[in-house]
Amino acid sequence: MMKCTKCLNEQDFGKFCGKCGAGLMETENNHQPSAYEEVAAASETVTREPVQVNESVTKAKENVSKYWNYALQVLKKPSVALEGGDHQFINGLITIGIFVIAFSLSIYFLVNKLFKAMFGGLGSMFSEDGMGTQSLPFFHLTSSLFMFSLIFIVGSLISVFLAGKLMSQGFSLKELLAHFGGVLVPFASLNVVAILTGLMGSVQLTLILTGVSLLYSIVIMPAIVVYDRAMKYQSSVNKVYLAAGASALSMFITYLVIRTSVMEFMDEVESLLNMGF
Repeated sequence: MMKCTKCLNEQDFGKFCGKCGAGLMETENNHQPSAYEEVAAASETVTREPVQVNESVTKAKENVSKYWNYALQVLKKPSVALEGGDHQFINGLITIGIFVIAFSLSIYFLVNKLFKAMFGGLGSMFSEDGMGTQSLPFFHLTSSLFMFSLIFIVGSLISVFLAGKLMSQGFSLKELLAHFGGVLVPFASLNVVAILTGLMGSVQLTLILTGVSLLYSIVIMPAIVVYDRAMKYQSSVNKVYLAAGASALSMFITYLVIRTSVMEFMDEVESLLNMGF
């Protein structure tokens, strides 16, 4: 747009004003968006966000489906977990996470159920609502159980990794997580079932399921993973002694953790039960 510097007349083109003949000056065309354009831009932003959310949900469903298929395959044939390379290490990490979380929740639900059963009947003597409506501190207990079970698994991983150092072909970190985490799938499943038995207050079933899963992950699994590795690469070191040494080291680490931390935690839980929280 051209504008006259003298009479301020505006015209589309030309060097001189059509009215007074003075020189013209070009003006900036500041386009102001119309109401329609503003509404269209706003609606585009709103529609873009649901699309992004839907893509994230779809991707999450795909990942869950992939892990589910992987877990079913390992449950049917656990040796499959030892045959692959390091490409399954993400699934191994997920399995370890499920194992320790399910273990922590199952023990908490069981202890909390017993707590309510023990003190629920006495609740009306102390308060209007009753102690039966209260629960043990969830985060404090589950976080401690989570850390202990995770340390036990890490101890097993360390023992397998060190045993691999004595072989001609050791483990990379990804391979270790893929193999150990993969074979852990059946025992992670036991802990998931133990959550249900803990909610039901079944002491015997919950302790059996969690005890078996923990025993195998600490004692049996290090020996299996190490022995399988030694057989594949024909290690010059005695395979049986190497596998037994891995299990022994894992048990020793577990013993140290129990002596230094777990016993203190058990005393703390017992004091909570005695005080009725």
